[in-house]
Parts: sequence; structure tokens; C-alpha cells
Amino acid sequence: MEEMKPQVVEQYSTLIASVANESFRKVEGVTRLDGAAKYRFGIKTLKNTNCHVYIVGTDEVIIDIFVNVDYGYSIPETVCQLQETIKNDVEEATKFRVKKVNVTVDNINL
Repeated sequence: MEEMKPQVVEQYSTLIASVANESFRKVEGVTRLDGAAKYRFGIKTLKNTNCHVYIVGTDEVIIDIFVNVDYGYSIPETVCQLQETIKNDVEEATKFRVKKVNVTVDNINL
């Protein structure tokens, strides 16, 4: 199996994170986590985004995403819908297969 160059990995990661961030608009009851809050997790690689992408091998990705859920929405249903939307959007827009979408709910918006 051929390894990807670091520049290519960075470009694909940025593209996939962009596609995943656009998926928020399709899911009702979920908002992106604001920049200041995510740094308390100690994740400096997020670079002002709420999404981090890990490329596994040459054709699979794992996506970590940090969100807020609006009050009144079922957290499990909203997260499941977000996971499915991100998976479908990324697989349609890129050559990668989504292995896993990890969603961390940080807060509930009142």
C-alpha cells in the first residue's frame, strides 16, 4: 500500500473537514462549537474548526467533531442524524470511505 505525502494528507484533511462542517446546515438542532471552548480539551490541531480528520491508510477516514445541541432536541437522535449526514456527504464528495464519525456534545444551547 502506497503512503500519501504529508502535503496531500493535509489537503485531503482540510477538504473533508470543510465538507463535514457544511453538513451542519442540513441537521436541525445542532450548532458548531465556538473556537474558545474547544481549546480546553487541549486540541491545538483543530485550527479554528470544530472538526478533525484522521486519514487511515489510503481510503478511510475517521472524523472527530465537537458540537452544541439546542435545548428540546433529543441528543441521541440529533447526533445519529449528524453522523449519517456527515458520512454520506463525505463519501459523495471524496474518494474516501468514512470509518467512524465521533461526535462530542459539549453543551446544550438554551
